[in-house]
Amino acid sequence: MQVGCNYWASHAGVKMWADWREDVVRQDFALMAAAGMQVVRVFPRWPEFQPLELLRGFGGHAVELRLHGEPLPATASGQAGVDDVQLARFRTLAEIAAEHGMGLIVGLVTGWMSGELYMPPAFAGLNPITDPLAIKWQVRMVRCLVRAWRDLPAIRMWELGNECNCMGPVSSAEQAWNWTNVITAAIRAEDSSRPVASGMHGLMPAADAEFAAGANWAIETQGELCDLLTSHPYPHSPSKLPARVDAHTSIRAVFQATVETCFYRDFGHRPAFVEEIGTFAPSYCNEKTKAAFARNAMLNAWAHGSDYFVWWCAFDQSQLKHPPYDWSSWERQLGLYTPDFQLKPVGEEIRAFRDFVSALPVSPLPPCRQDAVCIISRDMNFNRFMENGWSAFMLAKQAGFDMRFQYVDEPLVDSALYVVPGICGANWSRNHEMQALLERVRAGATLYLSMDDGALSPFEEVFGASVDYREARRGPAQFTRGGVQYAIDAPFRLALLCDDAEILATEADGNPVYIRHAFGLGEVYLLTLPLERYLAGRAGAFHRPGEAPWFELYRAFAGRVLAQRAVRSNHPLVTLTEHPDGDQHLWVVAVNNHTEEVSPPLSIAPGWTLAGAMPERIAAHSAILLELNATR
Repeated sequence: MQVGCNYWASHAGVKMWADWREDVVRQDFALMAAAGMQVVRVFPRWPEFQPLELLRGFGGHAVELRLHGEPLPATASGQAGVDDVQLARFRTLAEIAAEHGMGLIVGLVTGWMSGELYMPPAFAGLNPITDPLAIKWQVRMVRCLVRAWRDLPAIRMWELGNECNCMGPVSSAEQAWNWTNVITAAIRAEDSSRPVASGMHGLMPAADAEFAAGANWAIETQGELCDLLTSHPYPHSPSKLPARVDAHTSIRAVFQATVETCFYRDFGHRPAFVEEIGTFAPSYCNEKTKAAFARNAMLNAWAHGSDYFVWWCAFDQSQLKHPPYDWSSWERQLGLYTPDFQLKPVGEEIRAFRDFVSALPVSPLPPCRQDAVCIISRDMNFNRFMENGWSAFMLAKQAGFDMRFQYVDEPLVDSALYVVPGICGANWSRNHEMQALLERVRAGATLYLSMDDGALSPFEEVFGASVDYREARRGPAQFTRGGVQYAIDAPFRLALLCDDAEILATEADGNPVYIRHAFGLGEVYLLTLPLERYLAGRAGAFHRPGEAPWFELYRAFAGRVLAQRAVRSNHPLVTLTEHPDGDQHLWVVAVNNHTEEVSPPLSIAPGWTLAGAMPERIAAHSAILLELNATR
């Protein structure tokens, strides 16, 4: 995993192209290189690179587009409305990056940044995603930029732009598809040798996006049309409930980047990486906490296969007086460097991570083993998708296994274990999809489902129980399992009559809430409570002392896959990934997601032997790499 940062010039921020200072850019890149950056994400801001004006005549009728008040020059760049001065400035920046051995991620349509919309004067008031005139000239600009710069060796990948789904509303998934297709096609028409990254954020899986409110920009669409997908995971983001409840150094927060990147990779069927990550204003956490958060987040992202980890951003913008950094207190102090160019602790941690990876005996780290498939179902809005998927991922990690994601409408990925969290509504699954899942169970797989307000059909023959009645709950569902008391807020109570099902947990009055039933050669587990969504909003659910061991509810159905693991952690804050390197060789990454040092609480399964000695301690927010060899 390579490390990097997003970049606006230290003296001018988003106005760097209008207020160009090569000496500052050179100094900035030298500082980024000193901090260990290997890749830098840069932004040719749309209004400076295509500064078109639309002249109008009688009655406001559009007459002519001009560039700097003059007719469009009869050159390739002029006919695209592109400023030659800015083309040359970007070329200088790319050459400086190459001098320092840095790769560039180039966001081609930078019309949105940190809460402000940027457009050439000619297109003011138009929707850049749907208006034909705006799209036509975006295509011309993109082709011109790529054609002008494709010879630059520093450019690692092209990108649609920065969070272009924020530039304008779309009323259908088709509009989002059309814009993405047009821009990716424009890039590839001029350069098919480099990958095209998405640059989007805040997406959800929804192949049937036209039926899901707010899901018109679907992960699947970006995966269909782009080569690389991108996550922008900020802890305490107001748009994501699970991101807001725990401290930055909690296990939930240090896994956010990993979880969101896995969402994009698995639903989009493309490689994905952490493209933007940071913390907000200093009222959220101090620099020491930020550094610990970054170290732990990097380790988890690396262990789970992200190829890049790109910090937001290189330099603080607290001294700038123009939007967007004048507007939002979130955005002013996110840099690796202070305004007087002192490297912050977070910058030191990113540099240290690069050194850590460089010293490892294996490079690259083989992909991690995935033991289960988590199926995200229909009838979920963005929040429910995040809540169910994120919580399921955390429960699996703490229970001791890893899983990948898929959307319910996809052909089933082959697996020994399927996890379907928080089913909602009557349309969460088509009947043929449910039957395909049950066929896997008949053949020997294990299936776990948890219920929110969803409906299940078939029922009795699958779960070995029937529902006597269903009613609204007046308080949390309280139950006991393994001598531990649990309580979960739930909208409904299902009064179950168990004929063949094994009862795993009951409420005080004996009503079963967690059952198991043999089905064919496999088995099904049903929890009639929205465990995952409840934990998404419960502060400290995954790390506070005295909290119920929620992950034990997942261990109850994961015995078969756990028996296949080579190493087990006996501490809920020490998580493992296993990386097979051939049939007889295995690497294991153990990450301590704790704020304190721990002794490695690891046990090795029969049939495997550890190469070397087990480290005596794992530092807080740190990791160890173990090498194992098969003895069987």
